[in-house]
Amino acid sequence: MTFHRITALTVAALLLGASCGGSNDASSDEESAEEPTTTSTVAEPETTTTEATTTSTEAVTTTTTEATTTEATTGADALPDTPAVASFNQAYTFQQGIPDPDTLPAQVGTVEARWYRIPDGFAVVYAGLDATVDACPGNSALTGNGFEFVSNAPLPAGACDDFPTRIDNSPAQGVVICNGVVGYLTLIPSGTVGTFFASIEKPDPDVIGVGITSMVTISDPASIPEIDPSVLSC
Repeated sequence: MTFHRITALTVAALLLGASCGGSNDASSDEESAEEPTTTSTVAEPETTTTEATTTSTEAVTTTTTEATTTEATTGADALPDTPAVASFNQAYTFQQGIPDPDTLPAQVGTVEARWYRIPDGFAVVYAGLDATVDACPGNSALTGNGFEFVSNAPLPAGACDDFPTRIDNSPAQGVVICNGVVGYLTLIPSGTVGTFFASIEKPDPDVIGVGITSMVTISDPASIPEIDPSVLSC
């Protein structure tokens, strides 16, 4: 089946063209013959000076600044623009035929692949894909060595246990969903140069499987914005 799928992708590839005191003294002495001398003492008045103390109270104004908290946005709304965008505009069968549109997991032209770098590789967002359909998104890179890093992983309702390229979903690989937006943590290393394919496939007993695909060339991986993969899984 791997041979059929890669062959189908090859055919499809061909068809796709972040702050005082003072004192007064007075005395009088009187003399009189044989009369006792009387001395009158006049008490000096005491003057008490009271100093008025003025207390000034300065009003202190305290300004409290409340910290502003910015909540991090998660999910597809937190993603930056990326130059690596491609529409799913080619349908195929695993037998290199033209599929019945009613059998496809999504219609041609209704889904868009948006590629990003993550610390260890690449991630792709399947913008417009219904996360509830029976399908298995997948991806690969066509390099000088041919098709590499091929994988598929199931949506919650996807049935692709027979796909030889199937991988299990985990926090490190495969399908991740946030608010209904489907993302995929690929097996493609971050330094890969080539033509990147994103696909949406499902089994079809009549033709082994059917799918739609997109392709975009990435010649400078550093030009692709890097994201935290956790934003794809909320």
